[in-house]
Amino acid sequence: MNRIRSLLLLLVVFALLLGAGCLQEQNTLPEPTPGASHEGMQQNLGNMTRAIQGSLDSLDINVSDAAGALGTTGLSGPGTDAILVEMAACHPSILSAITYDPNGTVLSAEPAAAKMVIGQNILEQSVIHRTLSTKKPAMGELFPLRQGRQGVAIGYPVFSANGTFLGGVSMAFSPYALVTPITEEAMTHVPYTYIVAQPDGLLLYHVNPAMVENETLNDTFFSDFPEVLDLVDQYSTNRTGYTTFSYFATGTTKIVPKETFWDTVMLHGTEWRVLVIREV
Repeated sequence: MNRIRSLLLLLVVFALLLGAGCLQEQNTLPEPTPGASHEGMQQNLGNMTRAIQGSLDSLDINVSDAAGALGTTGLSGPGTDAILVEMAACHPSILSAITYDPNGTVLSAEPAAAKMVIGQNILEQSVIHRTLSTKKPAMGELFPLRQGRQGVAIGYPVFSANGTFLGGVSMAFSPYALVTPITEEAMTHVPYTYIVAQPDGLLLYHVNPAMVENETLNDTFFSDFPEVLDLVDQYSTNRTGYTTFSYFATGTTKIVPKETFWDTVMLHGTEWRVLVIREV
């Protein structure tokens, strides 16, 4: 009976976290499918894409909820700061949370390391420009933040209770930090590795952290691996697919044949490719 009560309590707590739109832990990955068959690869790829999509959706809900609350507090002041603090603390991958006026000037920012951007105009950033010009949510590609590091931003327009357009709110996060807990947990169960990339080939996650944020198509290192360049060319235009290629075995300098299936996750029109890879 005590065990049943404990399980019910855990379910209630989990439901409350979901309702808050706050992604605290990566609990969305289903039990991996063992084996090295194509069926196993595809099933694990499905698990991976669902988990990553769920994580993106949770961050998106967090920004959407903040936009609704900021319609009451306004885009600066103690109430605004409290909302941004909660946003920035919602997941370890989050780098900053900011508000900005209709001209793209930053009004508030959290955490403390991001406050240096207050007063700066950031209209040239794609998500800021899209959010303000369309008055609709947006997610962009990886870009350099003014306070340092690189991140991806999700932006939402903010309207007052009477419908007046006030400006916007955005959250910048690290795709690598968002994806790594999911892939690391999966790779303890299956003989696969994973890659997450933008359609243009820029790597958002790789088992070798040194490869992250590299632009595959523009990196001379990959000129010795034309099959890798062909892979990028294929997934740049195809949302799903399968191919083979040769590359270094994980953690070695030995070149081995590999195969991969890939699929796509998307938020507000921006796509990421998710690849599951097996050494043949």
